[in-house]
Amino acid sequence: MQSAEIAVSQAQIDRLEIHLEEARPATQEAVALLPATIIPPMNSRIAVPAPFAGTVVSVHVLPGQSVEQGRTLMTIASRELVETLSQLRQAEANLAVASAVAERYRGLAEKNIASPTRAAETEAQRAGLEAVVDEHRRLVSLGKIKTDPDGSYALIAPRAGRIVEANVAPGASIGAMQAAVVFDTSDELWVEAQLPASLVGKVHPGDSITLEDGTKGKVLSVGHTLDPKTRSSTLTGTIPGSAGVVPGQMVTLSIHRQAAISSVEVPAQAVVWLGAAPSVFVRTEMGFAVQPVVLKGKTLRAATIGGGLTAGQKIAVSGLAQLENMIGAE
Repeated sequence: MQSAEIAVSQAQIDRLEIHLEEARPATQEAVALLPATIIPPMNSRIAVPAPFAGTVVSVHVLPGQSVEQGRTLMTIASRELVETLSQLRQAEANLAVASAVAERYRGLAEKNIASPTRAAETEAQRAGLEAVVDEHRRLVSLGKIKTDPDGSYALIAPRAGRIVEANVAPGASIGAMQAAVVFDTSDELWVEAQLPASLVGKVHPGDSITLEDGTKGKVLSVGHTLDPKTRSSTLTGTIPGSAGVVPGQMVTLSIHRQAAISSVEVPAQAVVWLGAAPSVFVRTEMGFAVQPVVLKGKTLRAATIGGGLTAGQKIAVSGLAQLENMIGAE
């Protein structure tokens, strides 16, 4: 389409409420605009399991609550724990006896009173009981729980974080190694989107990403295998935890790359389609000139364009429908 000029007086501009903005040099251009989902960073969401089956006595945290490392999360009464502690004490007693016997036979063997073979047998028995004691001690120390004399134990937060789920309520039964509490340990958030096959190879780790509210981040990874159903690969990016979004929330994600030196950036609403070609209305002494442009990328907020428009020129960002009607009238 050839460039056309529309005669518009200042009075008409004021009456039609046509607002102007300057084109700015573009530092980045949009590559794609994609729907995405906020997700927690890999390995930042951890589950605290109950090492022994039992009944939940009390829950000390709520979803959304921040907890410090070492905070008591839940108290559980467990018969399994009582039995394990009893077995540990019995194994420790047997080990004490076996150690005394082994010491005695080793001393007798050194004096050639007892057989060295017998001394070796008692040493082996002691070693076997040491293994049993170590096993029971590891069981009791799983999850760094705090045990109470009444047969209950407390689950402890291994790291600081924010509670996501408390999966059981007081009075409920819980199985051994069942996840009791889930919490996030990072202030960072990830965003996941499906990248169309046409963009695979054009988006790379380190590229800039922007949410619709202006939150900025960067691409972490781009898959190079296409899902046979969606014909897309998975893109993962990172954004600050202060973005005001939560895991599971749907967002719109724009991906950016370094713009060419000659590119300029204008508000997204300034670009109109005239004759199947993108154009902008440039302010002139007489009114406005229709300037065809090359649309290099567009987000909800801004468009990166090239072709005939230079930084500093003023363009119309509202009242575009009235300007289009004026073209038809002429």
